Amino acid sequence: MTYDSIIIGAGLSGLTCGLLLAKSGRRVLILEQHSEPGPVVRGFLRRGIYFDSGFHYAGGLGEGGPLRLLLKHLGLVEKLKFLPFVADGFDRLRITGSGDDIALPVGMARIAAHLSELFPHLQSEIITFLDEIEERWCDFPYLNLNKDFTAVGLASLDELSLARRLEVFSSAPELQTLLSMHALLYGIAPQQASVTLNAQVAGSYFHSAHGIDGGGRRLIDACLQRLTESGATVRCRADVVQILSSDGKVAGVQLADGEIIAATEVIATCNPALVPAMLPAGVLRPAYRKRLEQLYQTPSALILYARCATPTSTLRRTNLFVCPKPGTLQVALDRTLEDRPMYLAGADHCPDTDGTRGVIAIIPADFDEVAARQNSTGQRCSEYLNWKKQMARRLVRHVMTSVPELGELEPLDMATPLTLHDYSRAPQGAIYGVGRVMGQYNPQPQTRLPGFYLSGQAVAGPGLLGTLVAGYYTCGTIMGHELLRGELRTCR
Repeated sequence: MTYDSIIIGAGLSGLTCGLLLAKSGRRVLILEQHSEPGPVVRGFLRRGIYFDSGFHYAGGLGEGGPLRLLLKHLGLVEKLKFLPFVADGFDRLRITGSGDDIALPVGMARIAAHLSELFPHLQSEIITFLDEIEERWCDFPYLNLNKDFTAVGLASLDELSLARRLEVFSSAPELQTLLSMHALLYGIAPQQASVTLNAQVAGSYFHSAHGIDGGGRRLIDACLQRLTESGATVRCRADVVQILSSDGKVAGVQLADGEIIAATEVIATCNPALVPAMLPAGVLRPAYRKRLEQLYQTPSALILYARCATPTSTLRRTNLFVCPKPGTLQVALDRTLEDRPMYLAGADHCPDTDGTRGVIAIIPADFDEVAARQNSTGQRCSEYLNWKKQMARRLVRHVMTSVPELGELEPLDMATPLTLHDYSRAPQGAIYGVGRVMGQYNPQPQTRLPGFYLSGQAVAGPGLLGTLVAGYYTCGTIMGHELLRGELRTCR
């Protein structure tokens, strides 16, 4: 069978592309190498506790928020229940040994008032900084429907880094840490991250912070329901090894088992660094091929999944960032794990209590820390499995020491850079894939091979909002941006 559109990857960008293209009347096939769609976002159960994996919370889901509008247009809002995070502190910062946490309330005005109260001598600088975030965080044509696409250009090589911008707060290193801690959620150190990138991520949470009842699994299931309703097809255990071309344009794909599937459009949502090896020789210009292969990849991570002895309210609809010392956030992978910053989220929120039954802890890590612990065929060896158990126990002790109010924790599982590599195939197990570092031109949806397009967070931005916007950006490139934006306007 010949399809109009084949999408490689059933992650959130791939599912978004599938929904938009199927809605336009195209015959759509989504191919996923894993046994289930959305493997990174779907989450999993351990000992009866549901743990989210690639989704923990989302920004911009409040009333009037751009993410809510996108989900409404996709027909997902009525299938999902949004859970607002704690209004007085959706995110909190704890600097080791410093005493009380610093909480971030929901809403720009409330954040400005709270931080001005804590740091009165910096009130003017705080308000100016937050005004900049307000201006920049949704300044993209699919988030701001009044923005003209002709005003969208490549990021300036001369844009100020977040670290440089935060120098104005050098008299309050705790404030510098607070305003840079969301770098943990996009994997770029403040010295390499632009002010705009940080505004896009942090600003969405400042606007509003929500979870989804049922977590990432419920979100993926809702997407699949809509795809079925739209007539699209999703195939799992379908590993695309080559993108085919004929007469100078895309012709379809070939799977690992040799099956050839014809299509007039192909969208790759995988890490762009993997794309050159999938294309016939000579299709890409050498400079562009090199650019894709050398895109900056974010660090990897160790992710602990643990069970609380008793339900705890510490992480119920609120997150905790733990940093070893104040100042602009440093993600030094050469330090011991206990000296790296850490992100903590709750798992399996109890509907009848104010507590959570599980804890998720994410700590940056380097692929080289575990790469040597697999055998020559890439299989896990006993040394790796023993090391993984030891690290899980070590991380539990570290979390319990840093956040004693969580009580006793039992490690149930742990993801390592090798785990992340298996699920996303990102080079070096990059937790957020391609990083949008300053001075790097990230790929655009359209390529030089007619009918072949890119999507995924690398072309728009990280997080749930970034991946959905990437789907719109790619499909707008195919179908017409003003057509899609016109549809969005009717959903407001």
